[in-house]
Amino acid sequence: MTFNEESQDYECETTIYPNADGFLGQLAIRVLDDNATPPHINMPSGEVKYLEEIKDKDTGRLWWIEKDTWDEKNTYWRHSGVNTAGMLNLSIAGQRCHVNIGSMDFSFEQLNNYLDSFKNDLWELILDESSSIQTNKMDSAFGINKDAIDCIKQLVGHAQKILESPKGELREVQELRPRKAVRPVNRTFMELVSKPNQRFLTSRASTPTYNVPENRYVLFALKRCYRIIKQIRTLSENKSKRYLNTVSKLQGQLSSFRPTVTINRDLVVADLERLKVRCNIKYWQAKLAERLALNNINLYKKTNLHSVLRIKTEKVSTNNLSGEKDGFFIKVVDNKDWSQPNDNFTFLKFLRGNYDLTSCLEPYSEYELVGKFTCSQSARANFYNIIELAEIRIISTPGFEIARSNYRKEFQLGKTLNENSWQRALTTKEIEEQEKEKAAINNRIEFYSKNQELAAYVWEKIAPKERMLLTLIKKLKSLNIKEASHFPNSMTFVQNPNYQGIHNGYRKLRDLTHLTDEDILVSLEKVDAMGLVNMPLLYERWCLLQIIIVLKEAFRFRLQKDWKHRIIEAVGAKKKDIQIALANTETKRFITLTYEKTLTNRRIPDYIIDLVWFADSDTNDEYPQKKRFVMDAKFYDRRTFQRFDGLSGVVHNLSKTKDYSEQDENPVFIIHPCKDAIPHRVTAQDWGETSYLGEIPYSDGRIQGNHDSGGIYLSPIDSKLYTDELQRLLGLFLQYKLEEMNTKSSDRSDDRTSAVPFCIRCGSSDLQVKSKSNNTRFGNPISRTHRSVWMQCNDCNHFMSFNHCNQTNTRLIKNGTYWTYHSARAIEPFNIKCPKCGEWGAW
Repeated sequence: MTFNEESQDYECETTIYPNADGFLGQLAIRVLDDNATPPHINMPSGEVKYLEEIKDKDTGRLWWIEKDTWDEKNTYWRHSGVNTAGMLNLSIAGQRCHVNIGSMDFSFEQLNNYLDSFKNDLWELILDESSSIQTNKMDSAFGINKDAIDCIKQLVGHAQKILESPKGELREVQELRPRKAVRPVNRTFMELVSKPNQRFLTSRASTPTYNVPENRYVLFALKRCYRIIKQIRTLSENKSKRYLNTVSKLQGQLSSFRPTVTINRDLVVADLERLKVRCNIKYWQAKLAERLALNNINLYKKTNLHSVLRIKTEKVSTNNLSGEKDGFFIKVVDNKDWSQPNDNFTFLKFLRGNYDLTSCLEPYSEYELVGKFTCSQSARANFYNIIELAEIRIISTPGFEIARSNYRKEFQLGKTLNENSWQRALTTKEIEEQEKEKAAINNRIEFYSKNQELAAYVWEKIAPKERMLLTLIKKLKSLNIKEASHFPNSMTFVQNPNYQGIHNGYRKLRDLTHLTDEDILVSLEKVDAMGLVNMPLLYERWCLLQIIIVLKEAFRFRLQKDWKHRIIEAVGAKKKDIQIALANTETKRFITLTYEKTLTNRRIPDYIIDLVWFADSDTNDEYPQKKRFVMDAKFYDRRTFQRFDGLSGVVHNLSKTKDYSEQDENPVFIIHPCKDAIPHRVTAQDWGETSYLGEIPYSDGRIQGNHDSGGIYLSPIDSKLYTDELQRLLGLFLQYKLEEMNTKSSDRSDDRTSAVPFCIRCGSSDLQVKSKSNNTRFGNPISRTHRSVWMQCNDCNHFMSFNHCNQTNTRLIKNGTYWTYHSARAIEPFNIKCPKCGEWGAW
């Protein structure tokens, strides 16, 4: 529960599941102060509905719930006040509390899929010490190799032989026997006196029992082994299916390539509307006003004493002594013609009146300046200075002219596409890019196919042994053996090779599966016993596992010391500020992932990635550089998003109102399971249908792009996308947002990142620089933009290119049509837009 300082109320969130038949829940409140007044609901009608007390029979704690009717069949109180989405106003111990009730359309089966995925992913993460997805070796799968399979086989063999001749002992009992075979006990003499003619009398006897310490320990060890083996079988089966889905998805991408491309008409129209706005000079006048305000340029009130100076700016001028920008080369109007008085260089200098307009005016633009000006001349130059400035009117600017030209071209292209049912043939350049994409996809199909074969091989070997072991455990139980974890250090485990084999095999299996820590194994067993209790919290922790898995498997980070205990602590304990360290020495990136970290402003986002990285040129890693990335999980559906003013409203509240961005320093993104959270897509790529990466301004204008905030779709129910959206988002941060986006601020002479470049598809840093020279149809070589860099991954053949925006010098990274996180042009899907200004360039 959080305190809203603005409204002075407490706030919290909960979720109902109207479509989850069989999923019973109740909103309950526990007040720590036993003497506090009973909590009540403030009804919309103005009435007050008091909650009633109930005692938890397991803990003895008192809870307050809404009681309407008693359900005899399911033994629980039904309620109506919190069965619908909306706002619930509570009064608890004299404090007002607003409970935001969300609604999810998931079925009970789908909710169970979340729980199963959470448990399986946790087991997979713990079992897999190294990243199985980065190996093609046929002797290892998520920590399971031939030694582990042989160990399981031997365990089953030893258990079978123990059952053939289990250790037992004779225990004295009493039973009825014929008179002549009786071995008398006290009761026998009593019966002889009371029943002298009885044919059967109580006799001393013995019966074999197998519930001995050695067998009790064997049953315990086999049951533990069975749990581990069952998880191995489940994980190998799930991995096999997941790899098959991945191969199927990649084959679908491969088969979708055509010599033609279908253009999204709605996105083309949206792009034209945005261009149309830029074709109005008022748009550029407003941008100028923003820059004037940002640079604290105070304007005078216009008077009759002010004159108009019409200028055309050219390049920026610099001070000969300091080297700083101090004005512009200009031309002025003379009899309606542009000229430079006396044919000398003419400057607009910002030396007097505190009018430094170097950051406000743009080169090669026409302006009308209203105010007081002076003009001094020397033998070789003319110098204009501003004394008073009342107004700046834009007549023309390159951005305005480019927008008008682009609008005319785009409009004509749109008309042509409309005549051709919004389809067009690919250009030669686009076909080349398509072939590069095909090569990478074919590489990954082969890679995942091999991994699928490996997972299937493990399943084929393990599944029969799992069934056999379960049968053996049942047979041991049928002998009335009770399990016990205490190891009886008896001679049986020395002399009998089968008993010794069970003990050694149990220890070896735990060692091979990295489960030697008893606390971790017990914690995993507790997680296995979890049920559907708190779905938003379950989703939050499931997302944490996915973040770790993607960093580990897709981007090749290695988890550092004590990570298993920290992960178990994060998913099982009610603690905050749990840190998990990861490192990738090849890419020189080091991460501290914190679950529920408390910021300096006392806000608590779900996940914070604190990245320390070193430039590629920093050979001794002497100059660490830092960047923070914030993510928050929201278990919302479409109606809940709408109630919070849409995805942009949720993101804006976290980033700005709650200041997760810490004064716009941190990118802030939400993770959600809602497939239709975005009502109007802004990006031509397929992922734009469900996710928004801040690639361009959002449709409602609340988010301004620049990859500073957004939200991605992530759900275990969707096997098609699964973690691809998360991989793209984390790739955006690790590859792009970690350093200054303006290439002019870089220490490099080209557009490549200062950080070590890596492949977003497979995480490899083994890249080769590719030549940019192509041949024209006449056979003459041509060279691309000299600052751009083309690279290809040696592991997966993925092709990537680094370039910059001609308008803003913002770095642009193209990662192919599928993995690129910048927005693609609607009318030209193989080209991308600048996240800062929305323009596009040549590659």
